[in-house]
Amino acid sequence: MNLVTNKHVLSEEETIKEQLEDLKARVIKLHNGIPCLKECSLLSSFLQKLYEIREGLNILEQGLLQTHLKCCISPNIKVPGEVVLALSKLSEKRHGAIIVMEQEDNLDKHLQGGAIIEAAVSAPILENIFYPGSPLHDGAVIIRDSNIRKASVLLPLTPNTSELEALGLGSRHCAALGLSQVSDALIIVVSEEKGWISMVLRGQLYPNLGTFALLEKLGDSMEEGDQ
Repeated sequence: MNLVTNKHVLSEEETIKEQLEDLKARVIKLHNGIPCLKECSLLSSFLQKLYEIREGLNILEQGLLQTHLKCCISPNIKVPGEVVLALSKLSEKRHGAIIVMEQEDNLDKHLQGGAIIEAAVSAPILENIFYPGSPLHDGAVIIRDSNIRKASVLLPLTPNTSELEALGLGSRHCAALGLSQVSDALIIVVSEEKGWISMVLRGQLYPNLGTFALLEKLGDSMEEGDQ
């Protein structure tokens, strides 16, 4: 990592720390106000503050994911904010999903089936595609040039499943790993069973990233502050 990039990452780190401290203070304040909820006049204010915290978490998660990609996985890959927002909501609801972001390699020869969508990347569209029971929810979404190109696409399966089995991960992750072993695509998977957000790139699995870990971190900080 060169000096300019390093300074930029340090600046992002400070911003993330400030955002996290602000959210922690707001969550603690909200937590302390819970005994007052018997007063109906305070309930609407409580709900508004909760909404603002949730929006703050969405912004923070987008920044954390982009920094994680830049520092730990690949400095050249950026995940659109709409995708991060969709992933957060899909994870919260435990709606299984596979989102493939095409890079330099054309993926057409590795893909089977699917329905052409041709729409700009949008969190509501992604959520609707992966809603349980939707006709398109069972396969992968392909994103090319910031557009949702296809949905309900079948990916090649990896023959090496021991790591996935050890983590209790199934067919979606098997398909994601399979495509990553024959292309440079970034594949993000939401586990229906666990709610985990995992990324796969160049044959490497990065399991359990995202909202749940962040909420646990906030919870730990609250408990430490109460001691």
